[in-house]
Amino acid sequence: MFKKMMQEKREYRAYKKRVNKLPQEYRKAMKAIEKYMWNFAKGSGMFEILKNILEMFENSATDGLCIRDVVGDDIAEFADSLLAEFPEETWMDKMKKKLRDSIE
Repeated sequence: MFKKMMQEKREYRAYKKRVNKLPQEYRKAMKAIEKYMWNFAKGSGMFEILKNILEMFENSATDGLCIRDVVGDDIAEFADSLLAEFPEETWMDKMKKKLRDSIE
């Protein structure tokens, strides 16, 4: 358990270093998406999604694309579409279920 926790901590630090190496517009978007998504879910599944977004941003920046070419005109819609693929139940899913169940 301790080894796993230390490994996860190392992976997170490496992830943060990669985020900080992004060009400013990508770094700003990545941090905003990260903050937004952590509000809805936690765990290794969410971290995998964030690492995938980071890789996409790194590749797009290398290709010379601007951030709007990647996320489109609505960054919240971009983030929500990725959250829809999240393998675990999110906080928002739980709240929607609770609301639906309130009028059975």
